[in-house]
Amino acid sequence: MHAMSPPTPDPTLSADEVRRFARMAKEWWDPNGKFRPLHAMNPVRCAYIRDRIAAHFGRDPLAQRPLSGLTLLDAGAGGGLVAEPMTRLGARVTGVDAEPGTVRIARVHARSSGLDIDYREGTVGLVAPERFDAVLALEIVEHTNDVAAFVTGIAARLKPGGIAVFSTLNRTAASLLKAKIAAEYVLGWLPPGTHNFRRFVRPSELAAAARRAGLRVGDLSGMVYDPLTRFWSLSHNLSVNYLMTAVRPAPTPRPVCDYGGLEAGPVPRDEHPPDDFGRRVDAMKALVEAGDPRLTTDASRRGQEELPQELYDGVAYYERWLLALKSNLVELGYLTEDEIAERIARHERNETP
Repeated sequence: MHAMSPPTPDPTLSADEVRRFARMAKEWWDPNGKFRPLHAMNPVRCAYIRDRIAAHFGRDPLAQRPLSGLTLLDAGAGGGLVAEPMTRLGARVTGVDAEPGTVRIARVHARSSGLDIDYREGTVGLVAPERFDAVLALEIVEHTNDVAAFVTGIAARLKPGGIAVFSTLNRTAASLLKAKIAAEYVLGWLPPGTHNFRRFVRPSELAAAARRAGLRVGDLSGMVYDPLTRFWSLSHNLSVNYLMTAVRPAPTPRPVCDYGGLEAGPVPRDEHPPDDFGRRVDAMKALVEAGDPRLTTDASRRGQEELPQELYDGVAYYERWLLALKSNLVELGYLTEDEIAERIARHERNETP
């Protein structure tokens, strides 16, 4: 429901959707106006965002400013209904929206509220090229032309280890009845034509797009409205409104290698009970180390650390020992690479019929 319209063509955005929201721009902060459903939904939606981001970064969600120091992008920020609460929670917020009138309203409201929010007019890829700790895409996925391309753009804005939060509508009979027919034509919560049911996105489709974009899908929660209390709450029911988190995995740092890939230090022997091959390696290692004090455990460890990562990951525990010993023997001048290769080949010829 956040407006998105680019000054230059963008295949993920619908110009018709943008023009529709541009006509409603002045009503963003009217809790009884055309954006009344978003105002009603906002408390549970913001609490979910706060809790998920805080948990991801190891923060106390009930602290006064649990998002302090984190950078956050609100993609399709609209009038700032979420950008402002996130700023009050401590995040450094950048809000992007393609509808100029909406951006002006968001800026004025933020200034009048004493909040420093960096609002930018345009599309996320063009006006927010940097990466953020968290990216929000709320009530916007169902207004895009190309879900996969849009999600890929969101993923590109995440720092490694960053988290994205999506909120959208499921494509079910229940959502057609409640979010489209009832909300627009029966209850009058939204202007007719606000939603196009064919653009609603099933959780499986959104999750697939996130995975293709390199994200790891996390939590999936529904949001339901109670007409008696007139409050929204989180639920396991995903049939209409739902929220999804997805994380951009941080690169795994190359570990300090010990035998078996453990961190450097003493190795519990019972974790790697040797087989016959392993016992032979152990015996060879003991014989070689006994013959030269330079062939220490540290030398073997260093030999393993110097293996290319793909080789280290692709061989078994005792094979790493053999490769490390080979490296040590060459380094100390006992044998050359060619001599080792020739002796291995000679042994294989003798052993193989």
